[in-house]
Amino acid sequence: MTPESHRAIAYTVRVSPKAKHVRITVTRDADVVVTVPRRFPRRSVPAVVEARRAWILRALERARARREAVRAEHGDVLPATVVLPATGETLAIEYRASAASGVTARQSGGVLALTGTVNDEAACAAALGRWLVRSARASLDATLTELAITHGFTVARLRVGLQRSRWGSCSAHGTVSLNAKLLFLPPELVRYVMLHELCHTRVMDHSARFWALVGQHDPGFELHRRALRDAERLVPPWAGERR
Repeated sequence: MTPESHRAIAYTVRVSPKAKHVRITVTRDADVVVTVPRRFPRRSVPAVVEARRAWILRALERARARREAVRAEHGDVLPATVVLPATGETLAIEYRASAASGVTARQSGGVLALTGTVNDEAACAAALGRWLVRSARASLDATLTELAITHGFTVARLRVGLQRSRWGSCSAHGTVSLNAKLLFLPPELVRYVMLHELCHTRVMDHSARFWALVGQHDPGFELHRRALRDAERLVPPWAGERR
């Protein structure tokens, strides 16, 4: 028995108006999130977490192992190149020190130039993250629009960010949110995530009716769904840094 088995488990509580039951998830960053229905009493959350202690500890161990595997594959240092399978781009990164405060990232052709206090790794990672969101917003918007038109869906709005634990989501009002880290995934998985969220514009839950709809638009969705579970290893550490 490890010391951690007796230690209090840190977690974040999120209230979801769509949740019907309490759900515990462990994110790729090894954070524990407890999602509860709106009327669920907060005082009951600790008991729920304690009842799932063994599962949570195993999930945390797996998440930390995956995180270490990602760092072993990509390294901890800032990259010399950025490869974006979703768009087929490979960019060389140039670090240009200047007296300017902070770091900016500008792309020109096949070169991504970071300028400023480039000896500050955190500032460089933040600049890369901002650039990634800008790039994803342009390319993902075009792809989502094309898929929506082809498959007969309507999107009210697109949001792109660097979410910690979700590749995508869809609001009840038809707003699709996509993770900029999708650029590190192969095109077929990006397409699956988008079709998944487009199907949510018609069916908000994950019922049999929803999966039947997904299957109509992506016959290979089961294979793509399984592949997506391990896709976080494709994302370099700098893109997953907390900001």
